[in-house]
Parts: sequence; C-alpha cells; structure tokens
Amino acid sequence: MTHAARQRAVQTHASSSACGLLPAMLLSAAVSAGVPPQDAPSAAQASQPPQPQLQDAQTRGVSAQAATDAVASQLPPTDPVSQSSAAPQALAAGDAVPASIAPRLPVAPVLRGVLFRVTPPAATLLPAEALQAQGDSPAPPATASAGDPAPMPTPAPAAPAPMRASYLLATIHFGTPEEQGIDYAQLQQTLAEVDTFVNEANLDEAWKPELDGYRWLPEQNPLSNLVGKDGFAQARALLPNVRAQDLDRMKPWSVLALLEARGETGGDATMDARLQRMAAGAGKRVLHLETLEQQLQALDCVPAEEHSRVLDERLRASWVLRIESAQAMAWYRARNLDAWLADIDRMQGLSDEARAIEQRARRCLLEDRNARWIGQLETLFQDGPCLVAVGAVHLAGAEGLLAALRRDGYLVEAMPL
Repeated sequence: MTHAARQRAVQTHASSSACGLLPAMLLSAAVSAGVPPQDAPSAAQASQPPQPQLQDAQTRGVSAQAATDAVASQLPPTDPVSQSSAAPQALAAGDAVPASIAPRLPVAPVLRGVLFRVTPPAATLLPAEALQAQGDSPAPPATASAGDPAPMPTPAPAAPAPMRASYLLATIHFGTPEEQGIDYAQLQQTLAEVDTFVNEANLDEAWKPELDGYRWLPEQNPLSNLVGKDGFAQARALLPNVRAQDLDRMKPWSVLALLEARGETGGDATMDARLQRMAAGAGKRVLHLETLEQQLQALDCVPAEEHSRVLDERLRASWVLRIESAQAMAWYRARNLDAWLADIDRMQGLSDEARAIEQRARRCLLEDRNARWIGQLETLFQDGPCLVAVGAVHLAGAEGLLAALRRDGYLVEAMPL
C-alpha cells in the first residue's frame, strides 16, 4: 500500500482499548489503543497559527532541515533551461540538425506546490440561448402585411457571471507544521475567501462496532501468526507505544500505516484535524467526499494473508521505511508531489510478489478513489468557492486530480504557501 494513503490511516479509530474514535480520521483502533489521547485544542486555539515546537529526534524522526537537505540535490532546477552560449553554425540545405542544437518540443510545465487555485471553465450556453445572446429574433411571418406591427424582439439573456475560483490543498498526514513548512495563518486567510470546506471524510464521525472487521484480525489468526515470531518481535520494537495485545490484532495495513508515519499518532494535532476545526470555527459549511466505511474499504481491499507478505518484507528491512518517510517529508517541503509519487511507485526493497500486492492496494487507495471523487469535486468547484483538502499523492500523476481537472477544462494554478 502506498505510504501516503496509509499515513492517513495512522490517524483513525480508537483512543483506548474500548476502541473509541480519535478526532483524526484514519488512525487504526489498535494503533492508538495503547497511546494516551491528547487533549483537543479549543476552537480559539485551532484558529491560531501553531507555535514552534522543539523536536525530539528519538520520536519525531528526521528534522525539517535534514529532510530538506536529503532531497536538495535531487530537485530539478526552477529556472528555464539555459540556452547554449555558442551560436550554432549555419547548416547546408539537407544537413541533419545536430541533436545538441535541435529545437526542443514544448513540455507542459510541472506545477510545484501544495495549494492550487482551481477555476472552472466558462459555462456553455444552449443553442437557443446562444442565438438569443447574439440578439437574433425570428423573422416576421411571410403572411404579415405591411401594416402589421413588428414582433417584439426576445430579450437576450444576461451573460453568465464569471466562475469564481476555488482551492485544492494537498495534505500530509504526519509531521509538525514546522517540518511541513505550512503557514496556517495563510491557510486561514484562504479559508476566509470560500464558503465551503471539503475533506476526505468526517474526522468526528462516530465509530460503529460493525466496522471493527476492517481493522482487526480474527482472534484465531493474529498478526504473530502472519509474520512469524521474529517479525512480530521486530514490529513491537519499532512500535513501542502500541500494546502487544493490540498489535497482535491489527491488520497488516494498520501496522504499515504506523510504520510509514514514523509511529506517530497525532490525533487533533494532525493537519487534517486542524483544518476541519479551523473551518468549523470559521462557520464554513463542511462537506466530505466519502464516508468512514468507504475509506476503510479502500484501506482493507487486499486480504490480510496476502498483505502480510508486504509487511513481512518491510519488517525485514525497516530502514527502507525510515528513509522513505524522510524522503516523503522532503518532497512535501519542496512542493514536488510528482517526485514523491515516483518514489512511491518504485516500491523500493520489495520483491516482485510484494510489488504486485502493493499495486493492487495502490489502485484501491488512489486511482479508484480519485475516479469516485472527481465528479463531486467538479460539482463543488462549479458551485464554489470552496477549499478542498485531500492527501497530497491524490493530486499527482497522470491519474491524479490535477490532471483530471485540466483534461476537463479547469484552470489549475499553483499558489505560494
């Protein structure tokens, strides 16, 4: 499963062994069962920009500067491609153009950012409306006499009002605002410009016992059976804040979610929870793209017996996850979502069998959900203005939300943040 989607899963369902729902949406019940919940900030506190915090290298992972440095050498230049200072020599007719001086085909620019302004295409008039807008009116009847009064022209309809822009925000589901490089004061100003806030699912939706099957393994087949004694011991060592009895009941996707998010269970401190509180505190209409159960179905779409193969390989080379978590934060800070998606697609360190399993999980988590969301999003953008906040990797790639919006005629512009 892709770590961007599972990072969302490290913020869901329980704050105690009774499996109550944490305010942050996709943290597995077992994940937070052994972690004391944090007090939820007040509405006034939620509306204030976060204060800098000292980071504990033992629990927070890679620092913001280290994450930035880790990827600095891999970032493409932001300046246009420089032209050669030497003028090419004249070519005789019929000579082949050397590749070094051949004109380059234009390449669509890659948008670098995590906040995008989205403007819908202009409304299209129906044929009858188009005729009226041009001032056309029916010709007088052929039988009309010279003395008959001329027919009254049909008034042309008013030109449609220009479409109002909305915003699409890429979120990351772990780390602090300082690591992410997010300015919540600026986001609050953006929120003030819109009528509606939209996120993936309601972070305050009450947990239903009938949903337990999406996150818990059956008692007769615990995690220690799926990954073996050594694998379970390694999982316990990597996730010391999760009680052993809870870890043994967690499905592989839940364990992977925690590992990929550095073991963090941020609760109300997560970006997603903070944004929903800000919107509610500002009196905005709050909508969601899917239900909690739909989200769980996407996370649990691969049978646990198969997904345990991926978890087993990750546990055997856990250093890969630590590197990928730092790299993910670095790409987010660099506002380079396409590079982040390319890293995910490489599935570093997995066998061919595990890669095939991960590819199925990726389809459920990214492309299938994007396909379900795009119609809702376009309706919301047409009705606008709104601020939509979804996981960053949903925006990137050929099947991402940005590409889908452009194909449908929407103007998508990266905004500074």
